[in-house]
Amino acid sequence: MVETKIKEIWETYRACWSEANTAGRENKLNQIIAEDFEFYDPNIDLDGSQKLSDYMAQFQKDFPDCTFTITDFMIHHDRSLAHWDMVNSDKEVVGNGSDFAFYSDGKLKAVSSFFKES
Repeated sequence: MVETKIKEIWETYRACWSEANTAGRENKLNQIIAEDFEFYDPNIDLDGSQKLSDYMAQFQKDFPDCTFTITDFMIHHDRSLAHWDMVNSDKEVVGNGSDFAFYSDGKLKAVSSFFKES
């Protein structure tokens, strides 16, 4: 897959973590997520865009006004590694971590997210 396509998919995925409109978020996820999508982080493992959207909605409730800023992004062989900061509305870093992603057939197939649990 072309690097620019992966970057576009990743940016849409990142933005969905802050998308409060459920229908809008689900529509965007359905465009970029593979049917057999898998997500893993220290707190959960889930599959499918609907469960991911629900998890994103819960994140927004738990961490109101927080967004993710990508600090470094690398791509090779249909895989990406993103380092990120979670920032609050005052632009203060309140957490950070890394996501490893795999892409297949023009879609995001899997994400493994790593961060320190608080």
